[in-house]
Amino acid sequence: MTNYSYRSTHLLKFMTLQKILSNYWDKIEKKHKTPRYVNSIKNLDFKDLKNAFNQNNEVYLKNLIKNMYEKKEAYILKNAAPKSLKNKMIKLADHYKKTRKSKFYKMFDGCPNFHRAIDKKITKKYSLYAIKHSFYFYNWNVKSKLEKELKRGAYKHWRYIKFLAGNNKNSFENNIPSNGQIDRLQIVRYPAGGGQLRDHVDPRKNQRVVSGIIMGKIGEDFNQGGFYFKSSKNKKINIEDRLDIGDAVIFYGSLVHGVEAVDPHEKLEWKSNKGRWFLGMFVNDSDHVKNRITAKDLTGSTKYKN
Repeated sequence: MTNYSYRSTHLLKFMTLQKILSNYWDKIEKKHKTPRYVNSIKNLDFKDLKNAFNQNNEVYLKNLIKNMYEKKEAYILKNAAPKSLKNKMIKLADHYKKTRKSKFYKMFDGCPNFHRAIDKKITKKYSLYAIKHSFYFYNWNVKSKLEKELKRGAYKHWRYIKFLAGNNKNSFENNIPSNGQIDRLQIVRYPAGGGQLRDHVDPRKNQRVVSGIIMGKIGEDFNQGGFYFKSSKNKKINIEDRLDIGDAVIFYGSLVHGVEAVDPHEKLEWKSNKGRWFLGMFVNDSDHVKNRITAKDLTGSTKYKN
């Protein structure tokens, strides 16, 4: 078999598997009630997930989807990204802080990369209540060496998560805002002194499976707070002590989750790098989309709808 024939056959298998997974998601979403509270959080090595795709292991992947939706399981995906990505990510964030003012841009064609320190006043304008410093990156602006390294490190993981969610591995990757849906990478620092993200759920329109790469370690970068799921209306399960730099957390987006206040007894400082670092990967409805679907705050803390 020629290399061309092999690649064509391999691609066809991936396309077929993608359709199978997409149809399976449709089936279980119609049959079962949307999950809200997590039942269990399990460990899974990223290489096992990759192998399942590369070997077209339909049974394994369907079982994983079933567990995420029906059994309300979330997964800590071990070794999802190299630990070295952290230093590159922080270096890129520092460069943006030095060369660009904190600013906001809507997601229209031509939108630049930007960063914004979101405090208690600004956050009420957003769909979610979060105290954080976020750095936003779009693929049409990825040009520098550090930006390319950030994208490369994220997409080696993200393409498989897109596939697991029933999308093509490269879905949305080359889109611009006027296409409707776009990929956005977000470097986030939840600063020591109260950085947080209150109870919310994520939209499942564009990506059923939520994923983010952990780039900070409790006990080293911060000492208190961090990522949690809700297992009931009043009970949180903080999993930060189970997470290592380079791990990811993946789950169905309707599960209630958030970030407890990071080192709340310290003084809040926007210029330092103290706090919890995180790399988010989102497929957003752009601002070209009328009545765009966003994440939903469950605490009544924002004035977004107004």
